[in-house]
Amino acid sequence: MSRMLPKCCVLLTLTALLSATAGLAQTNRVDAAKSVVNVSKKNGGGTFEAGDTLEIRVTVAVLTVSGTRTIIDQARIFDQVPANTTYLNGSLRVTTNEGILYKGPFTEAIDADQGSHVAGNININIGRYATGTVGGRLRSDSSRPSFFGNAVIMMASYRVRINPALPLGTIITTSTGSFTYRMRTPTPVVTRTVNFPAYKIILNEENNACSNGMSVSAASDFQGTFGRGNNQNRAAALAFTTTYTKMNIAANAPNDYYYAIVNNSSPTASTNVSLGIPNANRVFQLWDIAGDHTGAADPVMGNPPAAAGTEGGYMVLVNASYKTDTAYRETLTGLCPNTYYNFSAWIRNVCARCSSDSTGRGSGTSGFIPAPGNDSSGVRPNISFEIDGNIYYTSGDVPYSRSTPWRQFGFTFRTGPTQTTADFLIRNNSPGGGGNDWALDDITIAHCGPQLNMNYAPIALGCSANPFYVTLSDTVRYVFADSYVHFKWQKSNVGGTVWTDMTGPGTSGVGTPSFVNGAYQYVTNLPPFLATPADSGVYFRVIVATTADNLHNECSYTDGSVRMVSVINCGVVLSARFNRFHGELVNRRSHLKWQVSDEAQISGYEIEKSYDGVQFNRIGNVAALHRQPALYTYVDDEAVQGDVFYRIKMYNEEQLYSYSNIITLGDTRTFQLLYIENPISNQLKGELIVPEDAPVTISLFNTKGNRVMLKKMEFQTGLNNFSIDAGVYLPAGIYIIHMQMGNQQIRKKLIKF
Repeated sequence: MSRMLPKCCVLLTLTALLSATAGLAQTNRVDAAKSVVNVSKKNGGGTFEAGDTLEIRVTVAVLTVSGTRTIIDQARIFDQVPANTTYLNGSLRVTTNEGILYKGPFTEAIDADQGSHVAGNININIGRYATGTVGGRLRSDSSRPSFFGNAVIMMASYRVRINPALPLGTIITTSTGSFTYRMRTPTPVVTRTVNFPAYKIILNEENNACSNGMSVSAASDFQGTFGRGNNQNRAAALAFTTTYTKMNIAANAPNDYYYAIVNNSSPTASTNVSLGIPNANRVFQLWDIAGDHTGAADPVMGNPPAAAGTEGGYMVLVNASYKTDTAYRETLTGLCPNTYYNFSAWIRNVCARCSSDSTGRGSGTSGFIPAPGNDSSGVRPNISFEIDGNIYYTSGDVPYSRSTPWRQFGFTFRTGPTQTTADFLIRNNSPGGGGNDWALDDITIAHCGPQLNMNYAPIALGCSANPFYVTLSDTVRYVFADSYVHFKWQKSNVGGTVWTDMTGPGTSGVGTPSFVNGAYQYVTNLPPFLATPADSGVYFRVIVATTADNLHNECSYTDGSVRMVSVINCGVVLSARFNRFHGELVNRRSHLKWQVSDEAQISGYEIEKSYDGVQFNRIGNVAALHRQPALYTYVDDEAVQGDVFYRIKMYNEEQLYSYSNIITLGDTRTFQLLYIENPISNQLKGELIVPEDAPVTISLFNTKGNRVMLKKMEFQTGLNNFSIDAGVYLPAGIYIIHMQMGNQQIRKKLIKF
């Protein structure tokens, strides 16, 4: 399956619970699979690095089907030590599906025990009567270790160490290996061989999810969230590739090899997450009662389960197959070349008591032998993340926890110089049967974008009679070296809606970053230019990209920061001059004071006021005193709400005039977004100050510049509270809110997790 994603980023979400249960959802009598676990990163997860220890496992499950037992004999496992690794003596063994020792460790020689390692060749014979040269017998109804008498499940394993000093990017390829057995019951008696695929492990630097990853969903299933609904079970099946089959949740369902899509993991839709174990309100009387993770106020605890008939976010519950298997696979196109992405997920172990010991007894059963540390949660999930057939990262063994049930795992990778497509896969490395009950949510493939910070006030202000130089600069910061070094300046004379590239020296190029306060950064300076009235109202911004070609497509990035040039009439030069002009607020009233020298030819002073620093209106007049010192005061009786701007116009009998400097009083601008809830939800909530009763147009744009919301609202003079329904289920990512009242505009970057 292939999905096109926006050129900057993508968000995927998957949730799965894998359980130990007696019901089977397939008809194979023998299931066998191979997996690789990074023992060095078993606690906490991580990438693969030189020197790490790997455990190579073969899981074999012999199943009872339709009440009829299965018997096999001559059960033999063959494998080869991968190149660029070193075999660890004493690691050959047979364990339970939880990894608890059952037989071994075996010697490396071909002798009476069941395993051998000779010249890189691995042989492990399993089952009753097995020796160093002969495979043994396995019965689904009586062999051990097993799970409740319905199946025998065991793992054969050995360990290797990745050779030290191997460079990053080295690929370790496992042998295909095989499992051979003879079917005895039911007939016919026939010898069969299961050949395993080779796995590729890529050595990658240890790094976490990028802190500024931006996500715009392009997943195939409700933008990666699986949607929301009032029905506990979603009707539609998954839209991506998985090895499991859909089944609605019930007291003992979904069964092994099946999944359900639900907004509550209780089969009775109970919302009491604290019920005891076992309890009929829990799947198999054991699973957690929980909701999904998407958008949770507390990301560690997740969302509460939805009550019956109420809306909640959907998640996917998967009951594990007895062999290791693939939960999610999808090909995404439209990736940006030479760009860092984050591939991460939130994972939760959901069963506290799903263990099965080597005698086949389940946790809570009389005589049950708990795992080391008295752990009764059973098989722990161990999840790998793959890209284009290469395993980059594993979660390690995910323990059960009531205090911190949800944990995020992830890593960062870089696309190739021309790469635009990749195949993403999530694989389960542990077998089912007695645990491996896990929830997975908010899988994210996110663009690790930069941060841009233009060093400016919102308006570059100057006089039309005296052209002035405008100097603009922007600081570009990013996590990984040599990422967003390509830049170009753009301008817009249509209110920041249509942008054109600037030309000339210094308007584009390659930045030279340095490492500052934990990130790489450089400053791009637009060459100073002389502003004239023709430049008034023109906006400027910077865009950046990882390659020069990406500057010209949707792989470029801007955070929406802009600066507007405003050229106003400042009057002419008179012999009189302002020595000082300042003001202060007293009980929210503006008290203005100014001093003038050489005012003999001055007739008077007009006091002008502005709410945006651009359009000024006369609010008062003061006659010239013609004395020394010439000190003046003026009180504006209108209460200040937000910021206000003042200037003084001096004039003579010939009506020649000049202006003072502009001062600002107040703690907010008159048209001011005083507060907005950020990070945002699907409701935009905030406080807005407006200078007069007027309509305000509010737009929301995504990082591609597409408008995803447009609202026009009436606001009253002063402080207004607002709450706006965005009208869509906003995917996680970066947004720009644009608010406009007349000629005044407000822009702000918002985040949706």
